[in-house]
Amino acid sequence: MNKFNRFAAAAAAFALAAASASCASPEAITIGKNAQTALTVDGYDVPAGVFIYNEISAYQSAVYDLYMKNGKEPTLEEVKKASFEELDSTDWIQSNATDACKDFVANEKEFEKIGGALTNEELTEIKDILSSNSNSAMFTENGVGEESLRKIIENTYKREAIFKHYYGLDSEKGCTEDELKSYYQDKTTRVKYFAVSMVDDNGDQYGADEKRRLNNMIDDYVKEINDEKTNDAKLIKIDECEKDYQEYTEKRKAEAEAKEAEEAGLTTTTTTTTTTTTNSGTTTTTTTDPHANEITITKYTTTTTDDSESDNTTTTTASDEAAASEKAYREYNEHVFSMPYNKAEKYQYNDDTVYIVIRADIKERMTEDDLWTESRIESLLEERYYEDFEKMMKDIVKSYDVKKNNTAYRKYTPFKLSLENMY
Repeated sequence: MNKFNRFAAAAAAFALAAASASCASPEAITIGKNAQTALTVDGYDVPAGVFIYNEISAYQSAVYDLYMKNGKEPTLEEVKKASFEELDSTDWIQSNATDACKDFVANEKEFEKIGGALTNEELTEIKDILSSNSNSAMFTENGVGEESLRKIIENTYKREAIFKHYYGLDSEKGCTEDELKSYYQDKTTRVKYFAVSMVDDNGDQYGADEKRRLNNMIDDYVKEINDEKTNDAKLIKIDECEKDYQEYTEKRKAEAEAKEAEEAGLTTTTTTTTTTTTNSGTTTTTTTDPHANEITITKYTTTTTDDSESDNTTTTTASDEAAASEKAYREYNEHVFSMPYNKAEKYQYNDDTVYIVIRADIKERMTEDDLWTESRIESLLEERYYEDFEKMMKDIVKSYDVKKNNTAYRKYTPFKLSLENMY
């Protein structure tokens, strides 16, 4: 997902508009002369509508936090009575809204500093988003006017432009395209595989004879794939082997059902369909895409977490299963990245499943009409540099002087807004 969330404003607007349609709203908030500016950040007057919008967003975050904590959607009163990070909900929401306004100002000022300009295409997109959302009751009744919405939507585009200026290809803090390609190649590989199950539909392990038969099939499949002369032919062959395995499982299931019916004294009827092909003297050529059913996987990495506050005295089956599943995938992932290119292998994923897997070189598909697209490049730049960008912008914000308009903060306290049933 694009971390700049270019359409976040629109998405929030749609959600709020849909919710507001189902509830009776209080009298619309009117922004008075003394409360038109909610706060001044480093000399920039932040409109009340921008502040209110950020309050609504912070309220949604509070709702989400309580939902994740309690497993159910909180009522408005429950949010109002809750506390977050040792602050009551009102102070927490307004504190978060204030921080969001500071970020808003940082985007505006930095965009001006770099001499940024929105493109005609971007201005058209902004206009379309604005026209789709400016009449939302959630905004109009809470004092978020069209001009404030326009500023909020534009601000997300400006932030993206700032990122590209500093962290885009060949930029001051970014990297070259070749360096980005190396970054992608080091962490990504192409894989084709299919799974052979060692258990029946009830989850019971097959007997020794069936397991022996399946393992012989797997060995044959691996040999057939590796006997192909070209890499593309190997990628096509693995699909053919998977189809053969699926046909075998269907036949085995049909035979088992027929046997079960016979033992139960039931009669089964088998229908055979014969297809006749007439030779018309023409030749039909079927082209198979060697990349069909191919996936890319990312090198597995782990994040160290602080378990000091966890309860180590309780062990649940669910957590054991999750840990076993993670371990199995980690080992499989590590094995795949150690495999030579274009050589099929048999891999025992767990007691129940065996994979036939082949790894291919990601570099072969890194062209602009395949895997190396503009959107891929943008996504990788964000993945690689977004945390650095966030820190850069937060460092800018730290130097800002903030002057709150206490009249506006009192007037637009979050629980005076129309929030009921909006989530």
